[in-house]
Amino acid sequence: MIPFNAPPVVGTELDYMQSAMNSGKLCGDGGFTRRCQQWMEQRFGTAKALLTPSCTASLEMAALLLDIQPGDEVIMPSYTFVSTANAFVLRGAKIVFVDIRRDTMNIDETLIEAAITDKTRAIVPVHYAGVACEMDTIMAIADKYNLFVVEDAAQG
Repeated sequence: MIPFNAPPVVGTELDYMQSAMNSGKLCGDGGFTRRCQQWMEQRFGTAKALLTPSCTASLEMAALLLDIQPGDEVIMPSYTFVSTANAFVLRGAKIVFVDIRRDTMNIDETLIEAAITDKTRAIVPVHYAGVACEMDTIMAIADKYNLFVVEDAAQG
């Protein structure tokens, strides 16, 4: 019989899981979370790395950190998971949906610029099904109009 979807055990991960269970910190701000955050801060040279339990929580945090206000506009693809839009709608943003490309199912980067207004604050590309968006083009547009970019890579 061929084992299907059996989790690989290659090292000390079982010991680490037992340690987390013994500490009572299976999620949140436990020792392994702190170690991972410290590693990420060193690896990426950032002042602070924040881990979240989900992409939804990360998107909601991004909307808070960007200080999205009622009436601000946020551009995102017309085909995305509802949490992508909800994270910004919770802050009062108006979502501006841009059509997707047939070949990638990602936001059509050639249509973004036409969707920008004086109320636009951010572009939220969603990397769908393991296919990356055209980030060089999207970042150039964001730089041109001084917009924030929040990448949703939960599906990517």
